Amino acid sequence: MSAQVSRAPSSAVHAAAPGGPSSLAARPRPKTAYSSDVQLLHPGPRNRFFLALRSGIDSEIDWALPRLVVASHEQPDAFKLETWVDSVAALRVWPERWLEQLEREAALFLARGADNDTVRAALGAVPEWTRDAMTAQRAAECLLILRNASVSPGNAKLICRTSFADVLVRFFSLPHAFLLDLALREPEPFLHILVIFNSMIYHLFPSPTVFQIFATVLPDLVVDTRDTAILAATLPILIATLPIPSVPPPPARLVPHLLRMLVADLPANLPDLVLDLLVSLTMLPQHARMLLALPEFGGHLRTIVGWLERGARPYVVQIEAPVARQASLVPNPAGAQARAEAASRRRLAQHEADARVIAAQDGYGITRPVGIKSPALDPAMVDMLYKMTEPRRSIAWMHETFTYSSASQLLQVAFWHAYRDFFNNPACSEQMLSASEVIKNVSIAFPHAKPKVVTDEGAGERRFVIDGIGFRHATENEDLYACAWQACTESTGHSSPTALLAHVHATHLTPSPDACAWGTCTQPRPTLSHLATHIPYAASPAPSMVTVDARAPAPFADPLSRPAPYLPKAHRLRFAATLTPTDAKRQPAGAPFLAALVVRNLARTLRAEVAAAASVSAEEQASKKKAMREERYGLPIPESVLREEEKEEDEAQGKDREETGMGERERARARDAFDGVEERMLRVMGTNIVGLAQYLADALMW
Repeated sequence: MSAQVSRAPSSAVHAAAPGGPSSLAARPRPKTAYSSDVQLLHPGPRNRFFLALRSGIDSEIDWALPRLVVASHEQPDAFKLETWVDSVAALRVWPERWLEQLEREAALFLARGADNDTVRAALGAVPEWTRDAMTAQRAAECLLILRNASVSPGNAKLICRTSFADVLVRFFSLPHAFLLDLALREPEPFLHILVIFNSMIYHLFPSPTVFQIFATVLPDLVVDTRDTAILAATLPILIATLPIPSVPPPPARLVPHLLRMLVADLPANLPDLVLDLLVSLTMLPQHARMLLALPEFGGHLRTIVGWLERGARPYVVQIEAPVARQASLVPNPAGAQARAEAASRRRLAQHEADARVIAAQDGYGITRPVGIKSPALDPAMVDMLYKMTEPRRSIAWMHETFTYSSASQLLQVAFWHAYRDFFNNPACSEQMLSASEVIKNVSIAFPHAKPKVVTDEGAGERRFVIDGIGFRHATENEDLYACAWQACTESTGHSSPTALLAHVHATHLTPSPDACAWGTCTQPRPTLSHLATHIPYAASPAPSMVTVDARAPAPFADPLSRPAPYLPKAHRLRFAATLTPTDAKRQPAGAPFLAALVVRNLARTLRAEVAAAASVSAEEQASKKKAMREERYGLPIPESVLREEEKEEDEAQGKDREETGMGERERARARDAFDGVEERMLRVMGTNIVGLAQYLADALMW
């Protein structure tokens, strides 16, 4: 039996057993009322404990059993069943008596559930089976002793070689419904038997009866029980035995039930066991095909893939840039703030030039087109204006919004509404001025503009206007794509990043300058990649800060051979990933690892099915159909007969596929399911750093 076991369960119930050795040597055990001296466990046929068990005297039996329970737990190294003559036989007496009671009770249980009304009426007069509580208690204590002892491989092998194995086989031969009722009524001995059976599976003699327990009794118990302790004790047995090729396949309802358990609120240890069992099952092609062929496979696959991220925690590492690649961080002269300030300086210079022309020509000389509404200002300029105080704020706003125009007249009402609409914002730091105060500031911002009253002779109406200014006529992206190279004579008029970069390359980089002259930038030997940090893009604004270092690469260096860019001294290289559970060797472990194995097994089986289906080429199928259409016995075959034969052949092939493989529709549905979770698996593979990606590669690229 042991040579056929392909893999051991990932978690053992023995760890929770009172006799588990994992924590025995780690801490001293307190003495109890039943603690015994190790000398009482001396080997030989005259051991007092086992003589008391064989005596048949109730007081002696009740004295020995509790002390043996404690001794088997506290002194596992000294508790060796082979050192006492017929020790297992002495411990088998009470469990066997308890089992005889259960068999009689099970017979009555089945008889009362018979379909024969006469039998049920006759048995209705029989009272409930009277249980001997003392027998059940002593049986539970004997089973607990054997459970603690079975943790030792030597004891488990000895228990398996005795007739106690027949007791276990008889126990699992009880009716399924009765076992479920017993698990609720007397869970303690039931759990002891499962743990003992788990310890013995590597030493049991392979027989049809034992295989029947593995393939039918225990899977049915997993499906129908709702006791998490029973599940935790049963699943490890199935994990170790179902992959054995000689064990018959489990019931078809087991796999769907396991998949449904993954979405339930289970205790912490059960999901790992469920996934481990799915790994064991999907290693065999017949079980993997059964899962792939389920109509709801897409939903089940999403659930399994969701477990890849269960328990994941963020893992962030920040590393300082190498000293050799550190540089100074300075404000970007093409950033939003610098760009807004540069545009403001250009407009102020334009206002001053216009004022000199108007003064020289006695109020005339500027015939610039004006707009019909306030121009949209740069967000950085808007923030600057909101933070200013009056009257400086209103004057700066006028310089950004209006321009000189000798033939223009602006209604004072429109002027006031523009001011009110702009500064009526919670971000403003100061209260707005009144209409009269704002209009008085016009003479400060535009000395040659005059508020006046104009009479319309035709309508006979008086209008209050500001003569000599109008709304600035701004084209779209006028400030965004303005050239900030020092002393540039063609700073405006560029409508796109491409046009601006072409202007800079043709005008300022030919020949190559010694240093960058964009705004306040002094980067030595500027390259195109450096200038790209100055050029603004509508979808990706220029950065507010750039690095400057004298060790910059030569102009227009080959980007494939150029070293890595310089980074600011305060910059940290940030690597963000996710971390799922690992073992002591830092290898993947836990539910995410088991889920990855399930996905891998399913993907490999599906690829094998697809490859097998593609082995019969389309040419072979076409030639076969052509041969069918040829004459038989010298007579042409009618079309209706040909279609009927093709239909019968397709049905026969479908039945064969159900028995040996998957149909075309099932393969397509499974591939669609993998396509549906591919994006999530790619995210897991890209962020997980414990090695799950190596198990998920087969599940991609369908």
